[in-house]
Amino acid sequence: MKFQFCIVVILFIKIGFTQEPIHFSFWNKQFNPSFSIDEKNFSYISFENKFLLKEWNKKLFGFDKKTKKGRIHCLFAQRGNSNFSSNKASISYAQKMSPKLNLGLSLEYTFFQQSEIKDNPKLLSPNFGVSYKHSKLHSFYSSLYNSGVNYNNNGLPNSLLIFWNYYLNDKSSFSTGCTTEKENLYFAFDFHYFQSERFKFTFGVNSSERPIEFAFSCCYKEMEFLFQNNCHQIIGFSNQIGIAYKW
Repeated sequence: MKFQFCIVVILFIKIGFTQEPIHFSFWNKQFNPSFSIDEKNFSYISFENKFLLKEWNKKLFGFDKKTKKGRIHCLFAQRGNSNFSSNKASISYAQKMSPKLNLGLSLEYTFFQQSEIKDNPKLLSPNFGVSYKHSKLHSFYSSLYNSGVNYNNNGLPNSLLIFWNYYLNDKSSFSTGCTTEKENLYFAFDFHYFQSERFKFTFGVNSSERPIEFAFSCCYKEMEFLFQNNCHQIIGFSNQIGIAYKW
């Protein structure tokens, strides 16, 4: 009986708390290059429609490959259309510094395309990311990044993200933290539910102009699918879908 109990405890420790919440996975690697450092090689695409306006559609493609000591991630994202668009390309490297600490650094190039303007603004900026697993129950995530292009932007990081995630049990966790962006401070609280190794859910509330967010991901063999939705207080809903292939 004691031997059986030990097996259950070991399995619970090794399997129960290994699930990554969607918010701290590769789907959000553009905000923290240290996310998903233990994943397989993968590539993914996503499409986001903001507030039912096709002019604000966002397309994103990412590719991530393991190296001998870390992993390299490449990303390209575009929001807009042929007349006006905001474009972002980045390359990042992340490495496991210890069993608990992951560090990541990315170099990001952002540029505008406007059909009637020749001298569109461009920006080259570094992003820094940290993931720290204090224990099996507590994890901390932080990143320093640039919020985007404007004419007075010097390219230095101007936004800070800090989050703490706590596992309630092998099926759920919650996270809380804050984000500073453009001199504003936003607080957030998210609940994550892991129905199994295949299905994940996240429901979050925050103090920004998009106070409610829902996300769902599903794995099938080498594929992973994402559906994400958030609601703006005035303009309405934004929907995002994504598909990833892992090998």
